[in-house]
Amino acid sequence: MQLVPAGHGLRQRDRLHLQLHALRAQGQWPAQERLAPVWERIAGNDLVVMIGDGFDEAAIALAERLAKAGRDVVHLQLLTAEERDFPFRDGHRFRDPETGEELLSDGATVRAGYLARFAEARRTLDARLQAAGIRHETGFLDEAIDAPLQRLSARHGGRGA
Repeated sequence: MQLVPAGHGLRQRDRLHLQLHALRAQGQWPAQERLAPVWERIAGNDLVVMIGDGFDEAAIALAERLAKAGRDVVHLQLLTAEERDFPFRDGHRFRDPETGEELLSDGATVRAGYLARFAEARRTLDARLQAAGIRHETGFLDEAIDAPLQRLSARHGGRGA
């Protein structure tokens, strides 16, 4: 976990860009006790923007806890086009970049089941975030990077992220 000092302007934007660029999808969220600096730095009514796929239980639990404590939480779910469309048709080695787990399978055989389970997981996540009062939107890597923010802002009358 790396903390970036609060700031604004182009230097802050560039600082955040450098920090985000260095990140790699791997592992799991830190244990709750390692997240103590989050609580120390994020005051009530602060805006918290969480970016990820939304399928890490610890991350969503943290978002819920922050929202319950009065923080203004926004969750931006970022997914690949392949996760959304599952374009794989032939034999394929699927590798989870976070865990390293691999699965050998025929894309056409597992496609319908995968898409159904993925859609249900997304519906469950949406309902959970909604119940916690967390504004959320999904973006895909094959669309404009600001598209989820634009949709979120439009849905909340200009009060997006």
